[in-house]
Amino acid sequence: MKKFWVRLAVLVALGVLSLGSAQTLQEVQQAREEARKAYPNGFYDLAPWKAAVQKAEALVDKEPNNLQALRLLAELYGETKFSIRAWNAWSDYRSKGGNWDSAARAAAAQAARALAFYAKQRNDPADAERWAAQAAAVEAGQ
Repeated sequence: MKKFWVRLAVLVALGVLSLGSAQTLQEVQQAREEARKAYPNGFYDLAPWKAAVQKAEALVDKEPNNLQALRLLAELYGETKFSIRAWNAWSDYRSKGGNWDSAARAAAAQAARALAFYAKQRNDPADAERWAAQAAAVEAGQ
């Protein structure tokens, strides 16, 4: 039994396991569901979506290596059409060892495609091409 407590203490000390994160992660997920019910099309300017994003940001600030929190934040940024933050959050998630599965790649690529579109709208073809290339690379698994 003593070995269990020692291992648990080591995991908590290393930041691999956080005793309080499950409840906070659950609160963020609940806020996201409430926002979806109130406004199925997510936008950051809508109060329930903003609250969900802010809770996720607070969780990531508190636990910057929590991969579940990083992924949830990236997903929320994507759902709220906050493309540059979505791209940065997906990049952070990936760089910290997050599971780069097809859903994560598709969401990151969608953020990059949106950024390519915005660059094209502001008449910046070089930036548009750069973002389009990023989207293609991410979709290809790179």
